[in-house]
Amino acid sequence: MSYLIRKDRGNNQYQNLNKDGSSLYNNLRKHSIISSLILSVCLVFLIFSLWNFTRSLQKTERHILFLNTKQSLLQTTSTKFLSFGLDSSLLRNMKKFPLLEKKFINLARHLSPAYVRIGGTSADCLYFNETIDNSSEIIDNDISNFTITEQDFLHLYKFVEKSKLRMLFDFNVLLRNSNGTWNNNNAREILNFAKSQKMSIDWQLGNEPNSFHHVFNINISAQQLAEDYYNLRLLLNEIGFEDSILIGPEANHIGDTDNESQRGDKYVKEFLDNNKNSVNFVSWHQYYLNGREAKVEDFLNPQIFNILSNQIKFLQQAINSVEKNISMWLSETGSAFGGGAPEMSDRFIAGFLYLDKLGYSASVGHQVVIRQSFFGGNYAMVGPDLNPNPDWWLSVFYKEFVSNKVLKLETPNNFGTLRLYAHCTADKSLINKMPAITVYGMNLNNYPIKILIQGFKSSFKNSVIFLYTLTADNLQSRTIKMNGEELKLLSNGDLPPFNPVVQQIGQFITLPAHSMIFMVMHGVKMSACYG
Repeated sequence: MSYLIRKDRGNNQYQNLNKDGSSLYNNLRKHSIISSLILSVCLVFLIFSLWNFTRSLQKTERHILFLNTKQSLLQTTSTKFLSFGLDSSLLRNMKKFPLLEKKFINLARHLSPAYVRIGGTSADCLYFNETIDNSSEIIDNDISNFTITEQDFLHLYKFVEKSKLRMLFDFNVLLRNSNGTWNNNNAREILNFAKSQKMSIDWQLGNEPNSFHHVFNINISAQQLAEDYYNLRLLLNEIGFEDSILIGPEANHIGDTDNESQRGDKYVKEFLDNNKNSVNFVSWHQYYLNGREAKVEDFLNPQIFNILSNQIKFLQQAINSVEKNISMWLSETGSAFGGGAPEMSDRFIAGFLYLDKLGYSASVGHQVVIRQSFFGGNYAMVGPDLNPNPDWWLSVFYKEFVSNKVLKLETPNNFGTLRLYAHCTADKSLINKMPAITVYGMNLNNYPIKILIQGFKSSFKNSVIFLYTLTADNLQSRTIKMNGEELKLLSNGDLPPFNPVVQQIGQFITLPAHSMIFMVMHGVKMSACYG
């Protein structure tokens, strides 16, 4: 219509609309404004939709991973690789320690086989069957001396025995003679009692000795500690514990270039230079964060995760420099030191650091990883109500699906937000003895991603992937879900059935945002797993 009006009125007619066509002009003007507004809104909507679509395309990441079925094993860890600790401070009040409660024992038994380490700062304050003088001023109860009885030690061992675990006990190294050497009289009493009760125990001496000056205002050189360890080894052999494992030196601050006076890798080097082959494994402690300062975002930051790999490199260099062929134990570790980060270290979000630590430590040859702590503190695997926290469930899944035989999984970048590892599948999860491998890990992104594992062929008709995806309603949840269902123990304390999502091999697998996953690939034959 506007076209016809223009043609009828000629080129100069719009100049006269105020005289004979003002209403028509106003209507046209209104229509023009409305049309422009509609067009503008449509353009904005189109631009936003295209931006959102492009953004979603960017977030639909796809990753291709390769698994060589002809490879040799990358590593073989201890069958007790995933282990846990009970801090020595718990022994200060045995009446509040639920050692012999059936529910507590049951939760520990579900993680068997494992070592349970009885150690920590209070280990160097512990006396056995002695009346001690605590009359001096106590500045910090955590470093005050205390005593346990034969009955206490017996209860401790009964818990370990009923839980089908293996005890690792930390002797007090701060009992010193006047010439500066270790006084082993108290340790001898413990060993004699343990022998009389036919106990099978492994041992260590002292906790984080390179930090003694900071904690106790005492110095014990690495050379002196090596001599003390040698004397302990002779004592173990004398009393009948010659088959017991002895690990040390329990150093912390590995690779801490900001704190040279406490730097643990240098302490380990000097210790190994002087230890006379008295220890079976080199042991060290590791935490990522300060529990009083940690933030939620730290538990998802790849730079925090990569602290571990850098520390292991420093420690390995120390071992290589003294030309020792000795494996490592991560004998105390968690997400955050100082008892853990409140409402984080015992929640769903802590599982990412924990699972990655298990995967990476196994891939570089650590024999054992001991998580601090099974009970007590803000990093507990089991809460004060004796209900399991998410890391307990994560440990159950690891025990269920992951064996001690480590494989190499070729990934584009395993130090970012997608972190995956491969092992032979645990025997208990094989179906009719059909070969299988387990790939496990996490997606740290706040959006889902897809992965495809290639490089193998399956000769079995029933080859499928069982997917067990772990998520939570929020990152700080104390509960954890598997394939969308909240995990709970059965009324009798048994594990619930783990019903997988079944997917065909050769298809892309979706990892939800902020998720952990165990993928059991049934029918994938790896000669290294069954050779």
